[in-house]
Amino acid sequence: MPCLRCNEIKTIQAHLIPQVFCKEVQVGKGHATGVKEDGSFYFSQSGTFDKGILCADCDGLLGQLEEYAAKILKSIREHSKGLSFGPKIVEGVDKEKIVRFCAGVLWKYSITQEQYGKINLYGFQDDVKRIAYSEMDIPEWFDVAIFRLRIHAQDDGVFAYRAPLIDRKNRVRLYRFMVGGCLFFVKVHRKKMRDDVLTELWLGREDSFRFCIAPAQQFEEFKISKDLAFNSEKLSSFLDRQDEMAKSKT
Repeated sequence: MPCLRCNEIKTIQAHLIPQVFCKEVQVGKGHATGVKEDGSFYFSQSGTFDKGILCADCDGLLGQLEEYAAKILKSIREHSKGLSFGPKIVEGVDKEKIVRFCAGVLWKYSITQEQYGKINLYGFQDDVKRIAYSEMDIPEWFDVAIFRLRIHAQDDGVFAYRAPLIDRKNRVRLYRFMVGGCLFFVKVHRKKMRDDVLTELWLGREDSFRFCIAPAQQFEEFKISKDLAFNSEKLSSFLDRQDEMAKSKT
């Protein structure tokens, strides 16, 4: 199957959750993939990838955005240590690159196979692709809000990542996914939200980059991960083995 962007015949193993984020939750040579909507997981050394969607060049363009996003999210984690909960403003961040990075993640998941967590972008798929590849200006109907989910005051780590899934708010379609220790809400809908709790966080605002520090314990991403770790014998055994391997190397 040729590249779904340029029709190049030769495609590569394109990571759906960027590999740079997969490595952040890797212990030794293994890790469990991000939690899906049904809470399931499977083991992998490099994350989930699709061999039949993108060529090296098209995947590489998205990879540049992914590397930039990884750098910014690492900085967010480091500088969030000890700060109070609530919205924070950061100077010097290219908001456009972060928004286009989100478009790239959603678009890849919209063109992958059902078994890998395919999502439906409805009538927005082509435009989301164009946003990801800087082929159009970022429209008002596409916006991003970011939460740094912190387990404790000095937390600068990453406990999980999660593939995108639909999460509607006030009849407006959002997509949520988690990478780099941060939870993203991406609005892909022409309708404006009423009683918008994310008003102060949308990156489309005409000011500096902003995000919100929030307690991880209040979000399902942490609750699901915790429940799986303690209640799934299969996952618990896997995590124990990885801890033992890590300790044996120290």
